[in-house]
Amino acid sequence: MTLGIEGVTVMLQPSQPTMQARVTANFALQHLKAAALFRDHVVRIETQILGQGLSQFPDELRSYGSACIMSSAAALEALINELFITPEGELRAHMPDFENEFWKPKVGVESKSILEKYQYALLLLNKPKLNKYISPYQEAEGLIELRNMLVHFKPTWDPDRKRRIDLSKLLEGRFALSPFLGSGSDLFSMRCMSAGCMQWAVGTVKDFVREFGSQSQLDPNKLGAFTRVGA
Repeated sequence: MTLGIEGVTVMLQPSQPTMQARVTANFALQHLKAAALFRDHVVRIETQILGQGLSQFPDELRSYGSACIMSSAAALEALINELFITPEGELRAHMPDFENEFWKPKVGVESKSILEKYQYALLLLNKPKLNKYISPYQEAEGLIELRNMLVHFKPTWDPDRKRRIDLSKLLEGRFALSPFLGSGSDLFSMRCMSAGCMQWAVGTVKDFVREFGSQSQLDPNKLGAFTRVGA
């Protein structure tokens, strides 16, 4: 028997002489709610100071902006892990040797990139993969790469990377940059700290999850909750 509590799944397992409970924490939705909250702060601050002469770029915009990007990407990453790991989930049922198939170092599902995990889930379900050359896949890729740039500092020009990404081209034209900064400022750490970027980040997660849900037909209640966050 399963009891649903927002963010937590409690599975009751009958046994003798007592009933045991296993608790599975789910945090993907909370990540997206946090991202929407940070987005709203950026929108509010940007709106308030438009038209004012600024002596320096407000630290609050970078703090809330970077937090929104990180939380948005974390929502995508946590969601697919939750879908795989849920003991009674459909994906896990397709992996008879789950411990090895998911966790085995270097070859298990856990070693795949975030978007590769979504594609592998569709493969397990015998569903068509998402088209990685169009939106929302391209948008999600841009969001994750932007998060990587800010958090892990993985430069797109690093010669040791297996796959090089021109992030500026990937993001070009997808959202409005900061109205307070010109081309002389750093694109990712400064000009992307805008209301437009934050609205794009949250919207990207919702659009990607909606597309994946339509393709996979997995857990409509869980995935549907993502599309209703911070409209």
